[in-house]
Amino acid sequence: MPFYLKKPIPIEARQITMDNLIELMDWSHGSVVKHPDGTPSGMLVYTLEGCMTASMGDYLVKGVRDEFYFCNKQIFEETYTQVEMSER
Repeated sequence: MPFYLKKPIPIEARQITMDNLIELMDWSHGSVVKHPDGTPSGMLVYTLEGCMTASMGDYLVKGVRDEFYFCNKQIFEETYTQVEMSER
């Protein structure tokens, strides 16, 4: 069976916190909204796969085609490392 290595493509991401909800909604151009039931523990993220609920502490990620999705905090921190680079 063949194995594959993910290409090292830099992505933009921000952790979801109570302090940056408005910033995330602006940054995602409407792909992120507050949970309609008023629950402060999560946000709705409109992804290519449909609408999903992200939790506080998860990361909002901007994909290579400017799509948005979220990633569980633990998985994100095991998978990604922060790099210094200029804005694209």
